[in-house]
Amino acid sequence: MMQQIRGLSDGTKPPVRPRRHTRSVLARRRRRRTLRGWVWDTNQIRKNILEQTDVFLGANDISDYITSRIAMERDARGIGTNHERITILCDRNKWYQSAETFGLRITKFNDSRGYIIQDEELSYIGYDINSSSIIVDISGNTEFVDHWTGWLKEHFEIVENVIEWIYSNDGQSVEVPLRNDRIPLAEMYPWLSGEPLGDYYDRFIESDASILLLIGPPGTGKTTFIRGLLHHAKESAIVTYDASILAKDFVFANFVEGDRNIMVIEDADEFLGARTDGNGLMHKFLNVGDGLVTTKNKKLIFSTNLPSIRDIDSALIRPGRCFDIIHFDLLNYDQARVLAEKLNVDIEQSGNGKYSIADIFHKQVAAPKHKTRPMGFV
Repeated sequence: MMQQIRGLSDGTKPPVRPRRHTRSVLARRRRRRTLRGWVWDTNQIRKNILEQTDVFLGANDISDYITSRIAMERDARGIGTNHERITILCDRNKWYQSAETFGLRITKFNDSRGYIIQDEELSYIGYDINSSSIIVDISGNTEFVDHWTGWLKEHFEIVENVIEWIYSNDGQSVEVPLRNDRIPLAEMYPWLSGEPLGDYYDRFIESDASILLLIGPPGTGKTTFIRGLLHHAKESAIVTYDASILAKDFVFANFVEGDRNIMVIEDADEFLGARTDGNGLMHKFLNVGDGLVTTKNKKLIFSTNLPSIRDIDSALIRPGRCFDIIHFDLLNYDQARVLAEKLNVDIEQSGNGKYSIADIFHKQVAAPKHKTRPMGFV
Protein backbone atom coordinates (compact mmCIF):
# COMPACT_ATOMS: atom_id res chain seq x y z
CA MET A 1 0.00 0.00 0.00
CA MET A 2 2.75 2.50 0.93
CA GLN A 3 4.53 1.78 -2.35
CA GLN A 4 1.43 2.52 -4.31
CA ILE A 5 0.80 5.77 -2.46
CA ARG A 6 4.36 7.17 -2.80
CA GLY A 7 5.02 5.90 -6.31
CA LEU A 8 3.39 4.67 -9.43
CA SER A 9 2.00 1.23 -9.89
CA ASP A 10 5.23 0.03 -11.44
CA GLY A 11 7.21 1.19 -8.43
CA THR A 12 8.75 4.32 -10.01
CA LYS A 13 8.44 7.81 -8.47
CA PRO A 14 6.30 10.41 -10.20
CA PRO A 15 8.15 13.14 -12.12
CA VAL A 16 9.22 16.10 -10.03
CA ARG A 17 7.16 19.18 -10.74
CA PRO A 18 9.38 22.18 -11.59
CA ARG A 19 9.66 24.63 -8.69
CA ARG A 20 8.40 28.11 -9.32
CA HIS A 21 10.55 30.97 -8.05
CA THR A 22 9.28 34.36 -7.07
CA ARG A 23 10.36 37.45 -8.96
CA SER A 24 12.57 38.56 -6.06
CA VAL A 25 14.54 35.32 -6.15
CA LEU A 26 15.11 35.59 -9.89
CA ALA A 27 16.16 39.23 -9.52
CA ARG A 28 18.72 38.30 -6.86
CA ARG A 29 20.20 35.64 -9.13
CA ARG A 30 20.49 38.11 -12.01
CA ARG A 31 22.24 40.61 -9.73
CA ARG A 32 24.72 37.97 -8.57
CA ARG A 33 25.55 37.08 -12.16
CA THR A 34 25.96 40.75 -13.05
CA LEU A 35 28.16 41.51 -10.03
CA ARG A 36 30.33 38.48 -10.72
CA GLY A 37 30.85 39.87 -14.20
CA TRP A 38 31.96 43.29 -12.98
CA VAL A 39 33.70 42.81 -9.64
CA TRP A 40 37.48 42.50 -9.94
CA ASP A 41 39.58 40.05 -8.05
CA THR A 42 41.67 42.18 -5.67
CA ASN A 43 44.53 39.71 -5.83
CA GLN A 44 44.57 39.98 -9.61
CA ILE A 45 44.51 43.79 -9.42
CA ARG A 46 47.49 43.75 -7.06
CA LYS A 47 49.31 41.34 -9.38
CA ASN A 48 48.60 43.55 -12.42
CA ILE A 49 49.87 46.65 -10.63
CA LEU A 50 53.09 44.90 -9.62
CA GLU A 51 53.54 43.71 -13.20
CA GLN A 52 52.63 47.23 -14.52
CA THR A 53 49.89 45.89 -16.75
CA ASP A 54 46.20 46.83 -17.03
CA VAL A 55 46.65 49.92 -14.82
CA PHE A 56 43.87 52.45 -15.33
CA LEU A 57 44.48 56.17 -14.64
CA GLY A 58 41.56 58.33 -13.52
CA ALA A 59 41.43 61.99 -14.59
CA ASN A 60 38.95 64.76 -13.87
CA ASP A 61 39.52 66.43 -17.23
CA ILE A 62 41.91 66.56 -20.15
CA SER A 63 44.38 68.75 -18.23
CA ASP A 64 44.66 66.10 -15.49
CA TYR A 65 45.17 63.47 -18.16
CA ILE A 66 48.00 65.38 -19.86
CA THR A 67 49.91 66.22 -16.69
CA SER A 68 49.44 62.72 -15.28
CA ARG A 69 50.77 61.11 -18.44
CA ILE A 70 53.82 63.40 -18.38
CA ALA A 71 54.41 62.65 -14.69
CA MET A 72 54.11 58.88 -15.25
CA GLU A 73 56.53 59.00 -18.19
CA ARG A 74 59.07 61.00 -16.18
CA ASP A 75 58.73 58.53 -13.33
CA ALA A 76 59.16 55.57 -15.67
CA ARG A 77 62.39 57.11 -16.94
CA GLY A 78 63.57 57.84 -13.42
CA ILE A 79 63.64 61.60 -14.03
CA GLY A 80 63.23 64.00 -11.11
CA THR A 81 60.67 66.80 -11.37
CA ASN A 82 60.84 70.40 -10.16
CA HIS A 83 57.89 72.81 -9.87
CA GLU A 84 57.36 76.55 -9.44
CA ARG A 85 54.13 78.57 -9.24
CA ILE A 86 54.07 82.33 -9.75
CA THR A 87 51.37 84.89 -10.48
CA ILE A 88 52.06 87.67 -12.96
CA LEU A 89 50.24 90.87 -13.86
CA CYS A 90 49.25 90.36 -17.48
CA ASP A 91 46.19 90.33 -19.70
CA ARG A 92 45.08 87.60 -22.08
CA ASN A 93 46.26 89.21 -25.33
CA LYS A 94 49.75 90.00 -24.08
CA TRP A 95 50.12 86.49 -22.65
CA TYR A 96 49.28 84.76 -25.92
CA GLN A 97 51.50 87.14 -27.87
CA SER A 98 54.38 86.16 -25.58
CA ALA A 99 53.53 82.44 -25.69
CA GLU A 100 53.77 82.41 -29.49
CA THR A 101 57.46 83.33 -29.17
CA PHE A 102 58.34 80.44 -26.82
CA GLY A 103 58.80 77.92 -29.64
CA LEU A 104 56.86 75.26 -27.70
CA ARG A 105 53.64 73.36 -28.35
CA ILE A 106 50.55 75.20 -27.08
CA THR A 107 47.47 73.24 -25.99
CA LYS A 108 44.42 75.39 -25.17
CA PHE A 109 41.48 73.98 -23.22
CA ASN A 110 39.55 77.25 -23.48
CA ASP A 111 40.33 80.95 -23.76
CA SER A 112 41.70 81.05 -20.21
CA ARG A 113 43.45 77.73 -19.53
CA GLY A 114 46.02 75.59 -21.24
CA TYR A 115 49.54 74.20 -21.36
CA ILE A 116 52.73 75.10 -23.19
CA ILE A 117 54.62 71.82 -23.56
CA GLN A 118 58.26 70.94 -24.22
CA ASP A 119 57.80 67.41 -25.56
CA GLU A 120 61.46 66.41 -25.72
CA GLU A 121 62.09 67.26 -22.07
CA LEU A 122 58.64 66.22 -20.80
CA SER A 123 58.25 69.65 -19.20
CA TYR A 124 55.41 72.14 -19.39
CA ILE A 125 54.05 75.56 -18.44
CA GLY A 126 50.45 75.59 -17.27
CA TYR A 127 48.49 78.84 -17.17
CA ASP A 128 45.18 80.04 -15.76
CA ILE A 129 44.12 83.54 -16.90
CA ASN A 130 42.16 85.78 -14.54
CA SER A 131 40.87 89.29 -15.20
CA SER A 132 44.17 91.08 -14.55
CA SER A 133 46.62 88.34 -13.58
CA ILE A 134 47.75 84.90 -14.68
CA ILE A 135 48.67 81.97 -12.45
CA VAL A 136 51.57 80.12 -14.04
CA ASP A 137 52.71 76.61 -13.06
CA ILE A 138 56.10 75.53 -14.40
CA SER A 139 56.96 71.85 -14.04
CA GLY A 140 59.72 69.62 -15.34
CA ASN A 141 63.51 69.64 -15.47
CA THR A 142 65.25 72.02 -13.07
CA GLU A 143 66.88 73.90 -15.96
CA PHE A 144 63.50 74.30 -17.68
CA VAL A 145 61.81 75.57 -14.51
CA ASP A 146 64.63 77.97 -13.63
CA HIS A 147 64.82 79.35 -17.16
CA TRP A 148 61.14 80.14 -17.58
CA THR A 149 60.70 81.37 -14.01
CA GLY A 150 63.53 83.84 -14.59
CA TRP A 151 62.11 84.84 -17.98
CA LEU A 152 58.68 85.61 -16.51
CA LYS A 153 60.18 87.63 -13.65
CA GLU A 154 62.19 89.62 -16.17
CA HIS A 155 59.28 90.42 -18.48
CA PHE A 156 56.30 90.75 -16.09
CA GLU A 157 55.48 92.20 -12.70
CA ILE A 158 55.20 89.40 -10.14
CA VAL A 159 52.21 89.34 -7.80
CA GLU A 160 53.43 88.57 -4.28
CA ASN A 161 50.17 89.17 -2.43
CA VAL A 162 46.52 88.64 -3.27
CA ILE A 163 43.19 89.47 -1.71
CA GLU A 164 40.89 86.45 -1.67
CA TRP A 165 37.44 88.01 -1.85
CA ILE A 166 34.72 85.57 -0.70
CA TYR A 167 31.53 86.76 -2.36
CA SER A 168 28.96 83.96 -2.04
CA ASN A 169 27.37 81.89 0.70
CA ASP A 170 28.72 78.66 -0.78
CA GLY A 171 32.35 79.80 -0.49
CA GLN A 172 33.03 80.95 -4.04
CA SER A 173 35.85 83.46 -4.16
CA VAL A 174 38.08 85.38 -6.51
CA GLU A 175 41.72 86.32 -6.02
CA VAL A 176 42.54 89.96 -6.71
CA PRO A 177 46.22 90.96 -7.00
CA LEU A 178 47.32 93.42 -4.35
CA ARG A 179 48.38 96.57 -6.13
CA ASN A 180 51.87 97.86 -5.38
CA ASP A 181 51.23 101.41 -6.57
CA ARG A 182 49.23 102.45 -3.51
CA ILE A 183 51.72 101.85 -0.73
CA PRO A 184 51.30 104.22 2.23
CA LEU A 185 53.79 106.80 3.42
CA ALA A 186 54.70 107.57 7.03
CA GLU A 187 53.62 111.21 6.47
CA MET A 188 50.03 109.98 6.08
CA TYR A 189 49.87 108.94 9.74
CA PRO A 190 51.38 111.60 12.02
CA TRP A 191 49.59 110.05 15.01
CA LEU A 192 52.10 107.17 14.95
CA SER A 193 54.47 109.61 16.67
CA GLY A 194 57.24 109.17 14.16
CA GLU A 195 57.51 105.36 14.36
CA PRO A 196 58.37 103.97 10.90
CA LEU A 197 55.46 102.10 9.35
CA GLY A 198 57.58 99.00 8.80
CA ASP A 199 58.48 98.84 12.48
CA TYR A 200 54.84 99.12 13.49
CA TYR A 201 53.83 96.40 11.04
CA ASP A 202 56.58 94.11 12.34
CA ARG A 203 55.52 94.61 15.95
CA PHE A 204 51.95 93.62 15.12
CA ILE A 205 52.86 90.58 13.01
CA GLU A 206 55.33 89.30 15.62
CA SER A 207 53.03 89.90 18.60
CA ASP A 208 50.89 87.25 20.29
CA ALA A 209 47.82 89.51 19.99
CA SER A 210 45.59 88.80 17.02
CA ILE A 211 43.28 91.83 16.75
CA LEU A 212 44.03 95.22 15.20
CA LEU A 213 41.29 97.84 15.18
CA LEU A 214 41.33 100.89 12.90
CA ILE A 215 38.81 103.65 13.71
CA GLY A 216 38.19 106.79 11.71
CA PRO A 217 36.01 108.55 9.14
CA PRO A 218 36.18 107.67 5.42
CA GLY A 219 39.15 108.99 3.50
CA THR A 220 41.61 108.89 6.39
CA GLY A 221 43.79 106.09 4.98
CA LYS A 222 42.59 102.96 6.78
CA THR A 223 42.50 100.76 3.66
CA THR A 224 45.85 102.10 2.47
CA PHE A 225 47.31 101.32 5.90
CA ILE A 226 46.11 97.70 5.62
CA ARG A 227 47.42 97.41 2.07
CA GLY A 228 50.82 98.59 3.28
CA LEU A 229 50.84 96.01 6.06
CA LEU A 230 50.09 93.16 3.64
CA HIS A 231 52.75 94.35 1.23
CA HIS A 232 55.36 94.78 3.97
CA ALA A 233 54.65 91.39 5.56
CA LYS A 234 54.33 89.67 2.16
CA GLU A 235 51.02 88.22 3.28
CA SER A 236 47.78 87.56 1.43
CA ALA A 237 44.43 88.12 3.08
CA ILE A 238 40.82 86.96 3.12
CA VAL A 239 38.21 89.67 2.69
CA THR A 240 34.43 89.59 2.72
CA TYR A 241 31.82 92.32 3.01
CA ASP A 242 28.66 90.28 3.58
CA ALA A 243 27.28 89.51 7.06
CA SER A 244 25.45 86.43 5.77
CA ILE A 245 28.78 84.97 4.59
CA LEU A 246 30.47 85.67 7.91
CA ALA A 247 27.59 83.85 9.60
CA LYS A 248 28.82 80.63 7.92
CA ASP A 249 31.38 78.58 9.85
CA PHE A 250 33.30 77.55 6.73
CA VAL A 251 34.79 81.05 6.39
CA PHE A 252 36.50 80.82 9.77
CA ALA A 253 37.38 77.14 9.38
CA ASN A 254 39.13 77.86 6.07
CA PHE A 255 40.90 80.81 7.64
CA VAL A 256 42.16 78.82 10.64
CA GLU A 257 43.49 75.86 8.63
CA GLY A 258 44.40 77.65 5.39
CA ASP A 259 47.54 79.47 4.29
CA ARG A 260 46.00 82.96 4.53
CA ASN A 261 47.17 84.40 7.83
CA ILE A 262 45.16 87.64 7.78
CA MET A 263 41.42 88.25 7.61
CA VAL A 264 40.27 91.80 6.92
CA ILE A 265 36.81 93.03 7.88
CA GLU A 266 36.31 96.46 6.29
CA ASP A 267 33.43 98.79 7.21
CA ALA A 268 32.82 96.53 10.20
CA ASP A 269 30.39 98.86 12.04
CA GLU A 270 27.57 96.31 12.22
CA PHE A 271 29.91 93.45 13.20
CA LEU A 272 31.52 95.09 16.24
CA GLY A 273 28.53 95.72 18.49
CA ALA A 274 28.12 94.03 21.87
CA ARG A 275 26.79 90.49 22.08
CA THR A 276 24.21 91.70 24.59
CA ASP A 277 22.78 93.91 21.84
CA GLY A 278 22.20 90.91 19.57
CA ASN A 279 25.49 90.73 17.69
CA GLY A 280 25.62 87.04 16.74
CA LEU A 281 28.98 87.25 14.95
CA MET A 282 31.10 88.54 17.82
CA HIS A 283 31.55 85.13 19.48
CA LYS A 284 33.19 83.84 16.25
CA PHE A 285 35.65 86.72 16.16
CA LEU A 286 36.47 86.15 19.83
CA ASN A 287 37.07 82.43 19.40
CA VAL A 288 39.32 82.90 16.38
CA GLY A 289 41.03 85.90 17.97
CA ASP A 290 41.84 84.33 21.32
CA GLY A 291 39.61 81.33 22.02
CA LEU A 292 39.59 77.58 21.73
CA VAL A 293 40.32 77.59 17.99
CA THR A 294 43.06 80.22 18.15
CA THR A 295 45.99 79.53 15.84
CA LYS A 296 49.31 81.32 16.16
CA ASN A 297 50.11 83.94 13.53
CA LYS A 298 46.47 84.39 12.49
CA LYS A 299 45.47 88.07 12.51
CA LEU A 300 42.08 89.80 12.32
CA ILE A 301 42.03 93.43 11.18
CA PHE A 302 38.88 95.51 11.54
CA SER A 303 38.27 98.95 10.08
CA THR A 304 35.25 100.95 11.18
CA ASN A 305 33.70 104.40 10.98
CA LEU A 306 32.25 104.14 14.48
CA PRO A 307 33.00 107.34 16.42
CA SER A 308 33.90 105.66 19.71
CA ILE A 309 35.22 102.37 21.06
CA ARG A 310 32.35 102.42 23.55
CA ASP A 311 30.19 101.08 20.71
CA ILE A 312 32.42 97.99 20.40
CA ASP A 313 32.13 94.77 22.41
CA SER A 314 34.66 95.19 25.20
CA ALA A 315 35.84 91.55 24.96
CA LEU A 316 37.23 92.18 21.47
CA ILE A 317 39.55 94.98 22.58
CA ARG A 318 40.78 93.57 25.86
CA PRO A 319 44.58 93.58 26.38
CA GLY A 320 46.25 90.43 25.14
CA ARG A 321 43.64 89.87 22.44
CA CYS A 322 43.81 93.32 20.83
CA PHE A 323 47.23 94.59 19.78
CA ASP A 324 46.21 98.20 19.25
CA ILE A 325 43.40 100.62 18.47
CA ILE A 326 44.50 103.26 15.95
CA HIS A 327 42.38 106.40 15.65
CA PHE A 328 42.59 107.82 12.13
CA ASP A 329 41.66 111.45 11.53
CA LEU A 330 41.75 114.23 8.98
CA LEU A 331 45.01 116.11 8.61
CA ASN A 332 45.45 119.74 9.55
CA TYR A 333 47.07 122.13 7.10
CA ASP A 334 50.65 121.62 8.33
CA GLN A 335 50.31 117.84 8.24
CA ALA A 336 48.69 117.96 4.81
CA ARG A 337 51.44 120.24 3.47
CA VAL A 338 54.17 117.80 4.58
CA LEU A 339 52.40 114.93 2.82
CA ALA A 340 51.75 117.02 -0.30
CA GLU A 341 55.43 117.92 -0.56
CA LYS A 342 56.34 114.25 -0.25
CA LEU A 343 53.95 113.43 -3.10
CA ASN A 344 54.98 116.48 -5.12
CA VAL A 345 51.45 117.84 -5.36
CA ASP A 346 49.95 121.22 -4.50
CA ILE A 347 47.20 121.86 -1.98
CA GLU A 348 45.16 124.93 -1.25
CA GLN A 349 43.87 126.25 2.02
CA SER A 350 40.58 124.59 2.88
CA GLY A 351 37.69 126.32 4.55
CA ASN A 352 37.80 124.21 7.71
CA GLY A 353 41.54 123.59 7.73
CA LYS A 354 41.07 119.81 7.42
CA TYR A 355 42.27 117.47 4.67
CA SER A 356 41.55 113.83 3.95
CA ILE A 357 44.38 111.56 2.89
CA ALA A 358 42.26 110.52 -0.08
CA ASP A 359 42.21 114.11 -1.33
CA ILE A 360 46.00 114.35 -1.20
CA PHE A 361 47.36 110.86 -1.75
CA HIS A 362 45.05 110.18 -4.70
CA LYS A 363 44.90 113.75 -5.97
CA GLN A 364 43.71 113.87 -9.58
CA VAL A 365 42.75 116.64 -11.96
CA ALA A 366 39.00 116.75 -12.61
CA ALA A 367 38.42 113.67 -10.46
CA PRO A 368 34.76 112.55 -10.47
CA LYS A 369 32.88 113.68 -7.42
CA HIS A 370 30.38 111.23 -5.97
CA LYS A 371 29.36 110.07 -2.56
CA THR A 372 29.52 106.34 -3.22
CA ARG A 373 32.46 104.78 -1.40
CA PRO A 374 34.21 102.09 -3.47
CA MET A 375 35.33 98.91 -1.72
CA GLY A 376 38.90 99.22 -0.55
CA PHE A 377 40.68 96.25 -2.14
CA VAL A 378 38.48 95.41 -5.09
